Amino acid sequence: MSKFSASDAAFSGFRLVRENLKTIAVWAAVMTVLSIISNVLAIQFFGPKLELLLGYISDNANPDPEEVARRAADLAPLMPWLLSYSLIVNGVIFAALNRLVLRHHDSRLAYLRLGKEELRQAAVWLLTSLVLMATLFVGSAVSGFLGAMGGATGAFLALLGLVGSFCAMIYLAIRLSFAPAVTFETGKVTLFKSLPETKGLFWSLLGAYLLAAVMSVIVVLLIWTIVSAIGLIASGDLSATGKMLRADTSSLKAYFTPAGIVQALFSGVISILTTLIVFGPAPTIYRELKGGAPDTPTTGGW
Repeated sequence: MSKFSASDAAFSGFRLVRENLKTIAVWAAVMTVLSIISNVLAIQFFGPKLELLLGYISDNANPDPEEVARRAADLAPLMPWLLSYSLIVNGVIFAALNRLVLRHHDSRLAYLRLGKEELRQAAVWLLTSLVLMATLFVGSAVSGFLGAMGGATGAFLALLGLVGSFCAMIYLAIRLSFAPAVTFETGKVTLFKSLPETKGLFWSLLGAYLLAAVMSVIVVLLIWTIVSAIGLIASGDLSATGKMLRADTSSLKAYFTPAGIVQALFSGVISILTTLIVFGPAPTIYRELKGGAPDTPTTGGW
């Protein structure tokens, strides 16, 4: 395997957007439609309860965890639907991303499908999430046990336990970051086969992923700054502009306002852009390390 440039890899998501504008536009449109449908269904059946939770979190700088848990408990029936929706959407999007990078010639339907490859990607993301959550849970449990010792020593050990569990989760997330690409390439759900592929690359991957995450935050802030500026110029109402950042979910009538529609439209675009910027480097690096290249040269633009 060859080495790779962390700084160059961090910007691979931007290159994917620039070189596949038409495809990305289709993805953004599909994500926007799915997001609106999902929001409409959630608001139709859980609108008032959802608004109470979101309103409480947004209106309080330091929300009470017990109060958040109490309000979230009212939305328990919504959780299975949200989980299923997230798994299917992630499976489709990440299969499309891997197909775009690793099998560029297979561009039918803008790389979007719904089949075995998408189900395998959903399974990988579910397994990865469970492993990372289990790591954090075990670390938190150990930290709580150490904290029970009391005194300055117990507090210090508890802090070390929390920091250690967080570092372990980050380490695993990076070492397992090639799992979707390996799964896509082999046609089998794999998780820990990513470990030999990322051996000796932890710090380079960490640098690439951190830089990509920072770029993603900058892009999101830039987009919302532009949207807010447009809203302020159009309405002259700063408070109304702020509502574009979070639509009213208390009812469908409250949701389908200019602010709600703008929020829904841009949330789909932001979702696709952040996915490409943050997660695009992994399959790109994997392809480069394998000595591969896109099947066909990109023509750029539309």
